[in-house]
Amino acid sequence: MFLILMLYMTFASTFTIAKAALSYTTPIFLIAIRMLIGGGLLLMYQYWCDYKHWRFSWSDIGLLAQVSFFEYYTAFIFECWALQWVSSSKACLIFNLSPFVTAIISFFMFKERLTWKKRIGLAIGFLGFIPIIRATAAQENIGGSLFGISMPEISLLAAVFCASYGWIVLREMQRRGYAIVMINGLTMTTAGFGALITSFLLEGLPVITPPQGCLGGALPVLCNNIGVYGAGIVMFMIYTMSLVVLAHIIGFNLYGYLLNRYSATFISFAGFVTPLFAALFGWIFLCEDIGNSFFLTTAIVFVGLLLFYQDEL
Repeated sequence: MFLILMLYMTFASTFTIAKAALSYTTPIFLIAIRMLIGGGLLLMYQYWCDYKHWRFSWSDIGLLAQVSFFEYYTAFIFECWALQWVSSSKACLIFNLSPFVTAIISFFMFKERLTWKKRIGLAIGFLGFIPIIRATAAQENIGGSLFGISMPEISLLAAVFCASYGWIVLREMQRRGYAIVMINGLTMTTAGFGALITSFLLEGLPVITPPQGCLGGALPVLCNNIGVYGAGIVMFMIYTMSLVVLAHIIGFNLYGYLLNRYSATFISFAGFVTPLFAALFGWIFLCEDIGNSFFLTTAIVFVGLLLFYQDEL
């Protein structure tokens, strides 16, 4: 059980680290560098440690393109853009819609059966997000809103739908015999190049921002030795490598290990603790405020997930 908690503490920390990293660069450029490094490391691991599964069929290029575009390119760009204005805990909590969204996509696209208990769980889960959506912070109203939902919140919801569809396609590729490391390595690297081109087109040349308040006391040794811009580059790389190590190396391998010891249903349901850890990390490291709406939404969504997963047992 400790390892399961460690797994979701790791995933929760990536929301906090990603938001902190955005203090030093633009969102799409951050995604590009993260995906290129993470995907490259996974491909090297696949080549050197499991070469027999190093394969790619041109007949599956459509599936690979879908995983790359929806799971790693679009979803991560939407999420990272929204993190500029939304708290890390709120972003993580909204991503807890993933099981519900995946069920809906599977129902309409693959005619998968939804029991009445699952349907009630879906309804409760979606209704549970009303309190936290209505508690929109002032900075979230960037670009206006739609039906009372701010643009950053809409961006996060779009990220959830894209990521959920991407995972469905990814599982289809696994059924075709591809190793998960190979799939993620190829699709992440492709998404990284796509994000890099997009960054140049939309954000211009890469810009690394100096640490805020650096000369006033934060990171004084680093700033005094290599300058404020040098300190910004170092901090950006520290955050980026932290994301790669925590999400793509520790998180990925630990998740695969736990799947051999526990059921996929139990591990998925245990993921509900992730927003709680994200809220704790955001409060400690980013001084984020945790309102009552967060805990109200958490409680209601927990009930919805509990009903939804009862039919999975």
